[in-house]
Amino acid sequence: MSVYYVDQPSRRLKIRVPVRLEIAREDSSYIFPHITGHFTDVMLLIPSGCVATSPALSGIYKCHAPEISEAIEQLLKTFIRKLISLGCLSQRMKPAVHAGAGSVLPFAGTIQLVPTVLFPVPFPLTPYRAAVRYMPSLVRLVDIISCNVQWLCSALSPLRNVDPFMARLMDIAQEVYLTGKRRIKEDIRAYVLRADYLLHLALLPQNDQSPSCGTRVEHCRTCHYDVCLCELRNVVGGVIGYNSELSKAFEPLPGVSMKMVELNTVSCALAHLSELVARAHNDCVEGMIRQHLSIGKMDHVSLLASFRKLHMQNTPLGGIVDTLATAHEHYVKRYCSLINDAPPCIMQVVTEDLANFFDVYAVADALFDSYGIMVKIVTMKELCQWRREGRLFLRPSKETPARHLEQKKHVHAKYESQPGRLYYVSSPLNCSGHSEMIINEVSVIYYRSCYSEESMDCDRDSWAVRLLCEYSDAVKVPSIPAQLAGAKRIQLLLNDPSNITAILNNDAIVHEHSPSGAHILGMNETLDVFKSINVTQVDPSLQCNDSVVQDALKYPARYVMKSQAEGGAELLVHEDLAAKLIEALTSDRSKLAKYVLMSRINPPVQRAVFVKSSEGCSSSLSVERTVTELGIYGCAAFSGKRVLVEECSGYLARTKNETTAGGGVCSGCSSLSSLLFF
Repeated sequence: MSVYYVDQPSRRLKIRVPVRLEIAREDSSYIFPHITGHFTDVMLLIPSGCVATSPALSGIYKCHAPEISEAIEQLLKTFIRKLISLGCLSQRMKPAVHAGAGSVLPFAGTIQLVPTVLFPVPFPLTPYRAAVRYMPSLVRLVDIISCNVQWLCSALSPLRNVDPFMARLMDIAQEVYLTGKRRIKEDIRAYVLRADYLLHLALLPQNDQSPSCGTRVEHCRTCHYDVCLCELRNVVGGVIGYNSELSKAFEPLPGVSMKMVELNTVSCALAHLSELVARAHNDCVEGMIRQHLSIGKMDHVSLLASFRKLHMQNTPLGGIVDTLATAHEHYVKRYCSLINDAPPCIMQVVTEDLANFFDVYAVADALFDSYGIMVKIVTMKELCQWRREGRLFLRPSKETPARHLEQKKHVHAKYESQPGRLYYVSSPLNCSGHSEMIINEVSVIYYRSCYSEESMDCDRDSWAVRLLCEYSDAVKVPSIPAQLAGAKRIQLLLNDPSNITAILNNDAIVHEHSPSGAHILGMNETLDVFKSINVTQVDPSLQCNDSVVQDALKYPARYVMKSQAEGGAELLVHEDLAAKLIEALTSDRSKLAKYVLMSRINPPVQRAVFVKSSEGCSSSLSVERTVTELGIYGCAAFSGKRVLVEECSGYLARTKNETTAGGGVCSGCSSLSSLLFF
């Protein structure tokens, strides 16, 4: 793994992802096709037995059958054993058990394997490297937008009457920041972002019907795509620096590019599980190489060395943990007295039905193991109850409450509407029988929930608690403005050059230059690249976009329509998209302001093997036509103009059947995978 600091004393920019993979091309001209060709041979060995009635429509070629060969069965068992030993698990929740629970129920569901694919997925290196290089500039752009609360609220104002959730977020942003009670530019600001991408083939004909319709095509034995992209192995990327070079790297061949699906600013999950899947793939493929994949006089040692250059370690969790720890460290320096104050903790706010329980707790474990920082994992419902009981409260920044208190009531209403340090009260772990309570200070609030209306409907006081937390001195990951900056409408507006002046006004924050020599794009360059990697997207409620709306009605398969909701909610395609447009156009078109209408990205299709778990703890294999979505994690912390830490910390690869619209792993829409670069 290539890990280096470009400014080691202050840890300003650290890249944890494979950034020098071009070296692999020097000695892998025949190793890559040899390995991926073997994957193809294995796929062909998986016997038919559950073939769908119409494979062309379903995208499924063939799947596991009882008479599967001994070798395939052994391969599956080895892979599953590795996943289990690494803890690559989730839980299938039982609604009757967790309904109304209020707190996290770690083992209330059925423990199961995380959905995965059997082999690493071939993926072109050049656009991947471009996304890695672009991420630090993208994080800085999000910070600039988050600090411009006035523009954010103005840009999102059309959502007020059609999206109650976004309206409530804007209300909090206006009350806390536009009144001047908190000055966001002076705050410690931290971000855990993920930019999601799909490969896009502009030269493929667009089907007017579902993309899966039409005859099945053969897949390349080497890259596994239905349109051979092996030519990308000959595209040698130099040092990616300025925006023109970066834009070219995002489109390495005419008609072959990588386009942004969305930019996530809240609850960027699955970092830990992504690491585990990559490790499981690495170990299993290395086992195959040792046993089966010799090439003439080339022994398995040389093969393994070459494979490791193509399939690098993926460690996104480390970047997230380092960023949270840095935010915590600088909170302590700014607000805490080493003499009088007990060490504060990080609070991680999660959902009650925690399907990805293991991924969430990995963050807490790593923070304690690496930095000794305690993490309190809590649900919004618990926070609301604490507030009602006087166990969650603010105190002025210069005031420190006693560590131990006899009484439980600590709330003073006058402190709830002004900035202050955030505390919660917990019971001590002792058998003394005393009523003494422990006061705990919160340095960082890391939200793994609170990104949808449903998650905020859990309690009548949830919005009051969110307002209380936003007023607090604790570092919010994300803050309300950062969460607003991740709205789909902002992504749309960033593609409009007329907004650049408003975003980059004279009052916009100007970050320090990186003293390391690492190239961070200027904001005009960053916006130019942003526009080049996004597809056409419009507000369907505006009459000026009639031509796009009418084309979407005529050819709905060429478009998708998204609401502002995170987590893939309300993604409309095909007939649902057309029906929603027709309904609004015939009644109240203004309701369409809730959505963004986007041209559909046209990804190449790969053949891949899904490992599927059933209720009976058994697993099966299914060879399907798939697309893989690439997510690049980017993390940073700032204090005013000062850059505290800046990382591009790894990737998330999710593979799904080509007919699946959503991309959630825990919901079963997609499976975790890792990348084999070419």
